[in-house]
Amino acid sequence: MAAFVESGIYLDFGSKPQGKKKAVLWPVMVHRVLYPDPRRAQLNLLQRAVLGLVRARTVRAQDMAALTGLHLDLIKLILAQCVSNGWLVDNADALTPAGETLLDDEDVVETDMKSGYLVQDALTGKFWPRLVVQLRQIEPEDQSARYPEFNQSRKTGKKIRPFLLSAPRVMLPSLDHDSLLLAYRDYRADYRASQQLGHSVGLPEEVSLQGVQRLDDVAQPARMLVWITADDLGQQLWAVKDPFSLRENAWWLRETLIQTIEKDANLLSKLAPLVSIPRADDQSVEEWLEAIRRQTEMQVLIEYPWVERQPDIKRHLAALLARQEKMLQGDRSEQELDAALVESQKLLEVVMQWLIRTYPADVGQLPRQQRTDFGLNQRLLSALQLPAFTEPVINLLSRQKLEQVIRACSKPDSSLKALLFAAAMGTLNDRRHPLKALGAEELQLETLLELADLRNKSSHAQSEFTGKAPIQLTQGTTNRSIQYALNFTSCFKEWM
Repeated sequence: MAAFVESGIYLDFGSKPQGKKKAVLWPVMVHRVLYPDPRRAQLNLLQRAVLGLVRARTVRAQDMAALTGLHLDLIKLILAQCVSNGWLVDNADALTPAGETLLDDEDVVETDMKSGYLVQDALTGKFWPRLVVQLRQIEPEDQSARYPEFNQSRKTGKKIRPFLLSAPRVMLPSLDHDSLLLAYRDYRADYRASQQLGHSVGLPEEVSLQGVQRLDDVAQPARMLVWITADDLGQQLWAVKDPFSLRENAWWLRETLIQTIEKDANLLSKLAPLVSIPRADDQSVEEWLEAIRRQTEMQVLIEYPWVERQPDIKRHLAALLARQEKMLQGDRSEQELDAALVESQKLLEVVMQWLIRTYPADVGQLPRQQRTDFGLNQRLLSALQLPAFTEPVINLLSRQKLEQVIRACSKPDSSLKALLFAAAMGTLNDRRHPLKALGAEELQLETLLELADLRNKSSHAQSEFTGKAPIQLTQGTTNRSIQYALNFTSCFKEWM
C-alpha cells in the first residue's frame, strides 16, 4: 500500500478535444506490469489450403490447382514458400513436424516479456480500465512551480495551466491479481467496442494480457492530463474525455468528477463556464442540476401535460427541450447543433415506436418479396388512403425494403423511414388509428423524411476523400428540426 505524493511526473496520452474545454491534472499511481507476449507464426489462407491438401495426400501441384481454382504457378510458389519455411519436406509431398503443429495452431514460438502500465486513481484507489505499453511524459515550463504550465503550441506560444486536483493523503489499495484482471476485462471490452465502431485507425497498440509474470513492488505517483467538456449527450453537466483516446468519454471517471466538484468550490468555478445554462453564485452542483430538471419538467408540465401518460416520450421530449434551452443560452457549437438534431430524430422515432406498439400491424397481411418491389410498395401505401401520405411521401417511403418494415412491426428499432412505413401498416387493423385522422398539413411528413435524410448525412464523415461536401448544420436548420419534432409529437396528444 502507498499514498500519493507529488513527484513532478506529468503524463499526456490523449488528444485535445474540440470546442470549449478545461484541463485538469488528475493524481494517479502508475503500476508497471510485466506480461508474456506469445508470438504465433501465422499462415495466410492460401498457405493453409495448400498445407491441408498435402496432409490429405493431395501432393501434385496440378491437382491442387484444380481443387482450389488457383493458377498452377501460384500453387508452385506457395509450395516453395512452405518448403523454405520448413513446413514441408524438400520434395513437398509431406508436412514436417513444424508444419503439422502450425496447421493445428499449436505452435507457440518463444515468448517475449513485455512491460505495460496500469493506472490507479489516487482519488478513489480504483484501477482504470486502460493498459499502455509506454509512458508519454510532458515537461512543465517550470518544474518547481506549484501550479505547472505547459506549452500548448510551439508555433503560437500558447500555454495551458491545468487545474490541480487535490489528492487525499490516504493509503491506496495494492494491485493484486483480481484487480488487474478486472481492469483488463473492462479495457478489452472498450478496445473491442472502438474497433467495432470503426475507430481501428489510430487506436493505441492493444495489450494482450495472457498472464502476469511479475509486478513492481512500488507504484510511481504521477499526474495525468485530463480534459473536461460539457456533456453533449445531455445526461450530465460535464463529460470527462478518455485520457487515452480509446473511447469518446472516460465513463469510469464521471462519478468521481461529480463527487470531487461537490467538495471543491474552486474546481466548480473552473468548470462552470463549460455549461451554457447559467448557475447562480450560491448554488451547489446538486442544486444546479435540480434547477435544470425543474425548469424542463415545469415546461413539460405547462406546455405538454398530456405527455405525462407516456414516460418514454416525455423523457425524449424533455431532453430535446433541454437542448433547445442550451441553444437559447448561447451554445451554438457544431457539436451542440448535431446533438440537437439527434434528439429531434430520437423524439420522432419514439413516437413512431409508440404508434407501432399501440396499433400493431398484422404482418401476415404483408406480402413477402424476394427482391424489393418499389411498385408494389407504392400500391400498398396508396391503398391505405391515409390523408397525410401524399404522393411525394409515398414515392419516398416505397424505396424501403419491405423486410425491414416487417421487422420494424415486431421490433421497432429500425430507421425512421422504416418505422413510419410500419406505423402506417397498423392502420389496416384499427379505424381509430391517428394516421387515419391527421392530415398532410398537420403532420408534414415530407419534412420528417427530409429530417431523416439530413440526420443520415450528418452522421457520416464527409470530406474531400469521399467526394462529398461536408454537411454544415446551421442554427436555423436545427431550430426548425426541433420545432418540427415538438409540433409533430403534439399532433398525437389526443390519443396519448
